[in-house]
Amino acid sequence: MSVERCRSGADAGPVRDRGDYIDPADGLRHCGKCGGAKEAWFPAEVRAFTGMDRRPAECPCAAQEREQREVEDRERLRRNRIQRLRAEAFRDLPGEGWRFETAPVRTPALEKARQYACRWDDFSREQIGLLLFGDVGTGKTFAAGCIANALIDREVSVRCVSCSQMVDRMQNARGEERERYLRGLTECGLLLLDDLGAERSTSYGRERVLDLVDRRLLSGRPMLVTTNLPLSALREASGLEERRIYDRVLEMCAPLRFSGESFRRGKGRARTARAAALFNER
Repeated sequence: MSVERCRSGADAGPVRDRGDYIDPADGLRHCGKCGGAKEAWFPAEVRAFTGMDRRPAECPCAAQEREQREVEDRERLRRNRIQRLRAEAFRDLPGEGWRFETAPVRTPALEKARQYACRWDDFSREQIGLLLFGDVGTGKTFAAGCIANALIDREVSVRCVSCSQMVDRMQNARGEERERYLRGLTECGLLLLDDLGAERSTSYGRERVLDLVDRRLLSGRPMLVTTNLPLSALREASGLEERRIYDRVLEMCAPLRFSGESFRRGKGRARTARAAALFNER
């Protein structure tokens, strides 16, 4: 039997509703599970105006169930948003699974990258990015991807793109499509610009990189930049266009050097050894 609104206390008898009951002490319907009131009396002026003497109320167990549903709904929405942010961030870079916790090698530079992610609020407020530089295969892009994933878990919008991909996209896009693409790279919470210096060495390519770096600088939002170029090459670039790009990057980003043996070379040796073992198996 459903709970109906009662116009007066006179018609409220010993009604049951899934175990609910009318408490003679207050004349209101109570929850058969927790005993809390599921109705409340209207004030006298409301009764006089509407002719209704009581209204539905939420008992404690119903309130708890509602709050639990709201928590679950918020968590589901949060997971969905993180999933969308991650798909958008790694559209051009396959780093969805990169995590500090699963890093194959722990290095001092990787630990500093982890600290950057942990203290993101401070670095973001101060508009400080990172320039991750060093030899090929030393883990620069992996570390930047770990930072990106850590921030996405906190619902920060991130975009990851290599310089060469960005230049190609800009060359193939037209009008509003090009501007929309640039806005996405400019307005996200963090931009990962991978492999600076590997873009096509043409005036067009350098202009596109400079345009993006300029926009990012003016937006006041941090940027992660990775490059195989030594820091001295960035500081002492001879070409005017390169100097304009690198000066802005060094203005925005604190240098973080990655050194040591190439991870890729180590993986290659491990695969070679494993292949030899398989060839020798009988």
